[in-house]
Amino acid sequence: MGPQEKMDSESASLEQRFAEAQARISELQSALENREAGEQRAKRTSELNLEKAQSAQRDCEAFSYAIGHDLKQPLRSILTNAQLLERRHSDIGQVKEFASYIVDGANEINLLVDSLVRYFRAGSSLRRSELSLKLPLDLATYKVQSLLKESGASLTIHDLPTANIDEGQFTAVFEQLLTNAMRYRKEGQVPEVHVSAEEDSAEWIVSVADNGQGIEAQYHDQVFEPLKRLHSKQYPGVGLGLSICRKIVGAHGGKIWVESDGEHGSEFKFTVPM
Repeated sequence: MGPQEKMDSESASLEQRFAEAQARISELQSALENREAGEQRAKRTSELNLEKAQSAQRDCEAFSYAIGHDLKQPLRSILTNAQLLERRHSDIGQVKEFASYIVDGANEINLLVDSLVRYFRAGSSLRRSELSLKLPLDLATYKVQSLLKESGASLTIHDLPTANIDEGQFTAVFEQLLTNAMRYRKEGQVPEVHVSAEEDSAEWIVSVADNGQGIEAQYHDQVFEPLKRLHSKQYPGVGLGLSICRKIVGAHGGKIWVESDGEHGSEFKFTVPM
């Protein structure tokens, strides 16, 4: 190969390599532009989801306010007039009897309205901070002091972790679980409640175990559904307590469930991200 042919060959090779380099640069630029566009779309989607969540929260708060205010006003009127009727005509047997039915019914609806308001507001708070789960548990224990004394229950608390939570809402979770542990105790048996936590990968598993009546396997999911009650009206409540717990735990990125064989107590567990 002569000098000219050699130069032509090297020139063609350089041109080919340059063209390949340009094509590669073009591919990289295109990939970068696609990535940036994808990040922009993801950012916009995240912003839209946040806006939707905030809008849903505002709607929920407005709805819960309407329930709490607009429904309770006529209830107060019914209750007040029924009580007046009951007092003024207490000497007339049937009037007193029927008035007492109205009062009892109004009180039940009032309790349901209060519970619905708590249900719709559960999990909506953004007031979170890093604190020990022992703090909301201590507050919950204080709130159920009368039930602890009345039942004679023993409460054992093991080391609990620190997590990013809403203190008030987790106080409600512990209060509900402690109340259930003592409320649904076995007849003639002193309640024993154990609260503990264990580390599992990137989350904590918190346990509230008791020696009560237990829950059969077929009802393990049902107990967390709104307005589902497994027991008769001999126990107070409207069937929203565990549903509220599920909303609060879920809003913090966790889940809640129950383990029980239906005879030897129940162990409620929920997760909290580290």
